[in-house]
Amino acid sequence: MNDRETNLDIGQSEHSPAGSHGPLTYAATIADARATILKELALSKTNTSAVTLALVDDRRLLWAEAFGSIDRTSSQTPTTETLFCVASCSKVIAAVATMILVDRGLVELDAPLVRYVPAFRLADGEAYRDITVRMLLDHSSGLPGTFFPNVLTIVPVHGYSAHFLDALASERLKHAPGELAVYCNDGFTLIECLIAAVTGRPYTAFVEQEILTPVGMNHSHFGLERFDTGRFAPALDGAGRPEPQEYVNVYASGLFSTPSDMGRLAMMLLNRGRVGDQSLLSSDAVAEMGRDQTVDRPLNPITDHYAHFGLGWDGVRQGGLAAVGVTAWFKAGDADHYHSYLIVAPDERLAITVSLTNGSTMASVAGVLAERILLNALAERGSIATVAAAPAPDPGPAIPASDADLAAIAGIYASSYGPRRLEVQADRTVTLSNFVDGRWLPSLAGLRRRQSGYFVADHRPEVAYRQVVAAGRRYLAVRRPGGLGHYAMELPDSHDLPPGEPLSPRWQARVGRHWLIVDDPFSAFLALGRQPPLFGLGLIPGLEGYVAALVITAGLRLVQVLDPREGHACARMCLKIPVDNGWGLNDLVIEERDGEEWVNWGGLRYRPLATVPPLEWSQGTVTIGHEGLGEWRRLPAAASLTLTGSSAWYLYDPEFTLLERGLKAGAVGAVPGGSYLVMHGRPRTTLTLTVNQHTSGKPS
Repeated sequence: MNDRETNLDIGQSEHSPAGSHGPLTYAATIADARATILKELALSKTNTSAVTLALVDDRRLLWAEAFGSIDRTSSQTPTTETLFCVASCSKVIAAVATMILVDRGLVELDAPLVRYVPAFRLADGEAYRDITVRMLLDHSSGLPGTFFPNVLTIVPVHGYSAHFLDALASERLKHAPGELAVYCNDGFTLIECLIAAVTGRPYTAFVEQEILTPVGMNHSHFGLERFDTGRFAPALDGAGRPEPQEYVNVYASGLFSTPSDMGRLAMMLLNRGRVGDQSLLSSDAVAEMGRDQTVDRPLNPITDHYAHFGLGWDGVRQGGLAAVGVTAWFKAGDADHYHSYLIVAPDERLAITVSLTNGSTMASVAGVLAERILLNALAERGSIATVAAAPAPDPGPAIPASDADLAAIAGIYASSYGPRRLEVQADRTVTLSNFVDGRWLPSLAGLRRRQSGYFVADHRPEVAYRQVVAAGRRYLAVRRPGGLGHYAMELPDSHDLPPGEPLSPRWQARVGRHWLIVDDPFSAFLALGRQPPLFGLGLIPGLEGYVAALVITAGLRLVQVLDPREGHACARMCLKIPVDNGWGLNDLVIEERDGEEWVNWGGLRYRPLATVPPLEWSQGTVTIGHEGLGEWRRLPAAASLTLTGSSAWYLYDPEFTLLERGLKAGAVGAVPGGSYLVMHGRPRTTLTLTVNQHTSGKPS
């Protein structure tokens, strides 16, 4: 347990219990939260390194504290002024920035974006002209999802939003504007462009001047430059040493902040846009941000899910609070190193913000912790009777499944995270399998039809599946407990696909091939070994006529189904899944370069693995081409090497596990035969290599 702040305003709170003699201290809530956090840190020493949080009401900071370590080798601990990246929680600030301009009459929510950003365009017709400002903020624009190049890096890379705006000219929509709402980072990247175009100021400057300063968020900063050691909470490696600073170059999703600062933002929203005696936002603007924007979407087949998107909010009906009758808006934020969660309960005038670091296993912990703290606080002050306990899972009575029931749910379904297969067994149960590493692996057997209409396994009663038909598709819906487990939520998991046409010979020839990334040289995911540099193309057994992109990117393992029927040079994204599982879709484009087929996917480019040239022995040079793309070489035998003149380089073993990496110059004493080296530099620069072959695979 480390630095803490409590009850900075000692005045009487309107939420003090009747008959109390002072402000409520939330002592029981704080004690429970501390015990929970310390237990989590003890159980996850290599995953959770630091936690910071703040509980506020509309008048005061009730409690702020920091826990854990930011460098175990020197026993350095965080304080409440240590910066954590709040990642996509920053989208709330982007929405506030937009609503400031709406209040000033400079922007209309339902006006097309092209009115304000004339350079905005896409490649497929005129539909993009129907994208409104509101659609950027409520995830219904139809933009692909996330533009991957330079989104998260180990050095600051400026100009991400401008680069993205240019790249959109060759992209297309994945659904019609306003048709459905599916989580989309790209929309908020365009909010940066909107703010800059309307105000004449960079997005970061506008936010600092118009939001951070007046709200009193004096410790908050964008990652425009390197922070001093000890000022921010880095991820820690297995030995407890700080990893490189992570830069989120999409600023609308990448503010670095403290719990007190995020608490002040929440207080402004609890006060309906006011900071002291000044009005930052109108009360109408705050209310519109907190209105469910998904209710009028034409494609919304399942409504009992968490993502009732507001403007900037992931949901305006947080499940754990809604289950006890409390309205709450929430936003989650995830980068590679960081996980954050913000809940604002406007009617209760109470809010909680939680940030933590390290690994991806912590992505759900911040939300569960925030939910727990706010529920305990509401119970402690008497706003709710008690924090509801999680009920014992009950699969419900099983009933015989008819042939029609089984035929309706059986089949292959696809999502942005991979295909699912539901197979009927001889005993008339259903088995769910996932497509992993090129084959179907059973993940849940014994699903039986229940009286409720769901299919549930006796040994996993907390997870239930059913089929929902919408817009001519069969959607697979999954229902499972959320948060603390006292409520359940249902998501559209995936949907089926119509039969495809036979693959052309050119597409068949590409199946099983691999390509290597040639851009994104400062990617945090590549630099920290979170993902290999490979892109693959495969088939899904049983799903004829489609191909699958096999890639790990942004720290996620994706198997995305693509439709290649349009022609030999492009396979199209083909899923329409609201909420989350239709996130991050991309077309696959084949580019002809010097007689080779290269791949463009998600804004990233890949060269063929099969044609990587061997690295010559002794001293030589490599020249970077005019586009500044990385140059790959293969070491045919064990060697040592030195490299000068590069901006970044990566060395992989034959299985593409990262061995070494560096910026500028580098030297590696023992490189296994069959290893791969990729070198990056400015366009038309010449890199110098010295390679000494080892005898018998050992250093000479």
